Amino acid sequence: MVGSGGQPYREYAFEALAGRFRVSALLAAEPTWQRPYLAEWAVADLGNEVGVVEALSTLTGRGAGVLTWDETALEMTAAAAEKLSLRHMSRAGAAHCRDKHDTRRLLAEAGLNPVRHALVHTPDEAVRWASGVGFPVVVKPRALAGSIGVAFAQDADAVRAAFTLAENAEFATLPTGHGVLVEEYLDGPEISVDSVVDDGVVTCVQVARKRLGFDPYFEEVGHLVAPWTDEPWADEVRELVVAAHTALGVDLGVTHAEVRLTARGPRLVELNGRLGGDLIPYVGVLAGGTDLVVAAAELALGHRPRVSPDLERCAEVRFVYPPHDSVVREVDLGAAAAVPGIAHTTALVAPGATLRLPPRQVIPRLAALVATGAGQAECAVALDAAEAAVVSTVDPLVDA
Repeated sequence: MVGSGGQPYREYAFEALAGRFRVSALLAAEPTWQRPYLAEWAVADLGNEVGVVEALSTLTGRGAGVLTWDETALEMTAAAAEKLSLRHMSRAGAAHCRDKHDTRRLLAEAGLNPVRHALVHTPDEAVRWASGVGFPVVVKPRALAGSIGVAFAQDADAVRAAFTLAENAEFATLPTGHGVLVEEYLDGPEISVDSVVDDGVVTCVQVARKRLGFDPYFEEVGHLVAPWTDEPWADEVRELVVAAHTALGVDLGVTHAEVRLTARGPRLVELNGRLGGDLIPYVGVLAGGTDLVVAAAELALGHRPRVSPDLERCAEVRFVYPPHDSVVREVDLGAAAAVPGIAHTTALVAPGATLRLPPRQVIPRLAALVATGAGQAECAVALDAAEAAVVSTVDPLVDA
């Protein structure tokens, strides 16, 4: 494993791997909560290619594989794997996924339901382009993640504000300062499609209906994984996602595509060259039975993963936010965990944490709640009850 992610969002993945494989990790710091799942580890600057290659070479030998679900480490892992002749998504494929402008360009060249877009470098450029195409538009950073810095803009003033937000947005070590993307607004609900890609053969495994909040900032407040193959859009979505992998040169790994179901048909928002975040793979196991974490490891080892769903259930994750900018004193999930239908709860912050609502802070969540049920309605009932049962004590942030 290269990189880690936070414990509440990725411990399930380490646990899944450790139950089947001997797991080593290359981390940016000494392991803490990860330690029980690891046979060995090394620490390196994950932004230094020479150091990553050297450290990774000490952890990999005959029969080893390498993978990452860390967005910030994707390109570096691909580069190191290439130098060490390890199975992994290509360096070019990883770069095409990470750069949203590259993604748009390649999809347009392939004729895949192109989305009108422009790479701009000033607010005036953004306003001119948006005025020519017509409002509303979406403004986003070129290469960040998690909908950070993404905003919906209905007029010139909103475009200027959105440009400033996107230009100043940051996420870990991901690159900034190389332009802002302005795109036509895509109407309709948004879904994500998780796929297993084995030597260029793409199998779409699961679909999550994305729950969005905090308009106009596209904050992801939850995800519902449910049966999808009988949906009227299923074939068209599958064809688009498969073709997008080819256009971007993504031929190996587990991927996470985001798609808008517009009135003109599905349009690809982006293709991520790694496992989905926000507990989506964990929720997918509860809903369909396919473990995408294990599938990613099997692909890295040259094995053929099992991707046929065993279940036809629904599972949903909902994130709990504070009512206002806050300093967190306590989050108690005991009563929420006892609600029938709730499969998992976890606090996402520690006492003393400061949370500012979008767009002032990246993903300012108090807790995650996961429910299962035979249908969407059952999940919603359980989540409503569990959210009402969350006990949180927060103090208003005086410098908000």
